[in-house]
Amino acid sequence: MRNSRNLWGAIALCVLATPAFAGLIAPASLSGLQQQADLIIVGGVTSAFSGVSSVSFSIQVDRVVKGDAAVVGSVVPVSWSAGASRAATPGQTIAVSCQGLWFLQRSPSGWVLLPVVNGDASFEQTLFPVPAGSIVSAYAYQASASVSDKIASEISSSIESGTVFDSFQLYALYGGELDELQSAVVPLVYQRLSGSASARLRVLGVSGLLRGGGGAALASAAQLAPTLSAYPVEGGILLSSLRNYYRTSDATAVASLGRAATDSTDPNSAFREAAAHALAAIHTAPALPYLAALLDDSDAQLRTEAIRGIGSFANGLPVQTAAGAPSLAHLQLPTAAPYRTDETMRNFALGPGVIGNNQDSYLQFWKQWWSANHAALGY
Repeated sequence: MRNSRNLWGAIALCVLATPAFAGLIAPASLSGLQQQADLIIVGGVTSAFSGVSSVSFSIQVDRVVKGDAAVVGSVVPVSWSAGASRAATPGQTIAVSCQGLWFLQRSPSGWVLLPVVNGDASFEQTLFPVPAGSIVSAYAYQASASVSDKIASEISSSIESGTVFDSFQLYALYGGELDELQSAVVPLVYQRLSGSASARLRVLGVSGLLRGGGGAALASAAQLAPTLSAYPVEGGILLSSLRNYYRTSDATAVASLGRAATDSTDPNSAFREAAAHALAAIHTAPALPYLAALLDDSDAQLRTEAIRGIGSFANGLPVQTAAGAPSLAHLQLPTAAPYRTDETMRNFALGPGVIGNNQDSYLQFWKQWWSANHAALGY
C-alpha cells in the first residue's frame, strides 16, 4: 500500500488554512472505508434532521458500488452520530443538497454513515461529491468489477467532471489517498488529467504520474514548474510527489532528474530542490555526477542534498522510498559496500541540521572523495 499519509501531511496545513476548509479535520483512509463499509452507494440527499446525538437523513440510491444491488432506486435511511453538534441545533431540519459517494455500515439500529473526513466535518464533507447523472464514459464499469475499481471509477469521474473540484475530501485524494486503492483505474485518471484543458487538473494529473514513477511525467512536471506558484496547493502536491515518491532509477530518468536539479538558470528553486532530493534518495552511480555538481551550488539546500546522496551511495544504503520510511529501511547498512570506509562513515550525515552545522567540512571531504573515485565509477 502506498504511504499517502506522508504526502497528505505535506499539504494539509495549506489546505486547512483556506477559508473553505476551516476546522480541525483530516481525511479518513480510503482503503479503510472500503473495508469497513457494508454498503457503498451513489445517491443524493436533500434534507436532514438533527437529533440530540445524531443526524438522520435519507439517501435516494442511484448506484450501488458495494453491497445489495436491490437497493438501487430506493431510499435508504441513515444516521450520522459524530456530527450532531456541528450540523445544527437539535430538532432542526438541515437544508442540504448533497450528491455523492457514501460509505455506510450496518448497525443494530440501521445504517450508520462512515464519514470520509474525520473530526469537525460539516455534513457536506462526509461524502465524496459526485455530480448527478451518468458516470463519465471512460470510467464506466461492469457489475462484476472489483470494489476498488468501482470506487476509483466513481471518484475519477467526479474529478474529471470538474464540477466538484474544490472540496477538502477530494483534495486529499489528489494528494495520493486515491493511490491506496491500487486500482488500474487510478493511472488512467492521472493520464487523462495530465492532458486536461484545466491547468490545475494538469498539475494534479502529472503529480499522480510522478508518484507512479512514470518516466515521461518528470518532463511534464518540469514544463509545469514555472506555473506552480499560481496554484499553491496543487503545486505543493506536485513538489511533494516529486520529492517523496519519484524513485525511477533507470539511467534516462536519473539523467532527467539530474538536469532538473543542476539547472542553475531555473529560478524555481523549490522544483530544483525537490528534484535534488529525489536524486539523492536513489543512491545509484548514475546520480553521482549530478550530485557532485551540486556540491558547488550556491543553494545550501542543494548542497545538503548532494552531501546526503553521495554519502548514501558510498556507504551502500538502499533506495529511500516513502513506503520504506516508517521502517527506516533506507537506513539499514549492508554488511559490506564497495566504497565504504571508516572515513566515509565518519563523514556520513543525513539530517539537514547536522549537515548544516558542519557543511564546509562535509563538502571538502565529498569533493575529495569524488575526485578520487569518479574515474573508477566510469565518470
